[in-house]
Amino acid sequence: MYSILQEFAYGNVNPNEHGRKQTREFDKAAKTLMETEEKLLSALNENEKKLFEAFSAAQMKLSSMEEVEKFVQGYILGSYMTMEVMAGIEDVTL
Repeated sequence: MYSILQEFAYGNVNPNEHGRKQTREFDKAAKTLMETEEKLLSALNENEKKLFEAFSAAQMKLSSMEEVEKFVQGYILGSYMTMEVMAGIEDVTL
């Protein structure tokens, strides 16, 4: 059996594929977002719709980039914690 790092290296483990828990709060926010977008788009002319779509795409790209950065920083922090524990520090506290 391969280690988790080997599985990750071969692309068999992808943290982005794991879904999030579906909650009422999330469902409500997603529904509000969709309804608001539909109302906004129906009120815009074609040029305004294109502008809004460009804005939305840029916002999604930025959000995705931020998620990757947060993942990397979280992984680094977890690695530092593991190194501290493996170094034999006995008084590890949060």
